[in-house]
Amino acid sequence: MMVVACNTATAAAVNSLRQKYTIPIIGLEPALKPAIEFSATERVGVLATRATLESEKYKALKSRFENQAEIIEKASSLFVEMVESAPSIGDEQLTLIAQELEPFIQARIDSLVLGCTHFPFLTSAINQIMGNDVRLFESAMPVAKEVKRRLEGVENTLTTDGNIIYYSSAPGKAQATFNRLLKRTVFIHQLDLPLKSTEHK
Repeated sequence: MMVVACNTATAAAVNSLRQKYTIPIIGLEPALKPAIEFSATERVGVLATRATLESEKYKALKSRFENQAEIIEKASSLFVEMVESAPSIGDEQLTLIAQELEPFIQARIDSLVLGCTHFPFLTSAINQIMGNDVRLFESAMPVAKEVKRRLEGVENTLTTDGNIIYYSSAPGKAQATFNRLLKRTVFIHQLDLPLKSTEHK
């Protein structure tokens, strides 16, 4: 099985992957449905990357629920950069996070969708700013449950324990981020990406 653990990558590539490979492929989408079902005020925020919010896949998802609640959207590249590069969350980062969340505060939402797999790493800071009356929704647990459901009854013929192998196209650059987010040191393999062919006219 393959899990495309990124909303933006899912929107861009999951259909192509499913056409190419026969194994089950599970993609992500912002947890808009449970957020709207939970909302008492019918005002729901969606925080995601611009690529996700502008994708046809997200627009199709939104069209299914936009008559049930007001959906306030905010594209954030800042949060992605912060998760990948900020060694810790201090007062300066909290100020920037609060500024990024201001449209949701002004809209008085009661549900906030974290539509990027980077954003749950900022859950504590987001909760601190949004308060206990705003519930956060993200896709990790629903995807994990779907993986379990799809694999139930599938025979595993391996007799050894599984292991996790990490790859990155830039291991040296990624090492500190991996260690910080996973809270342990891991070995990262070089991922060699195929070069794109170019035509010279």
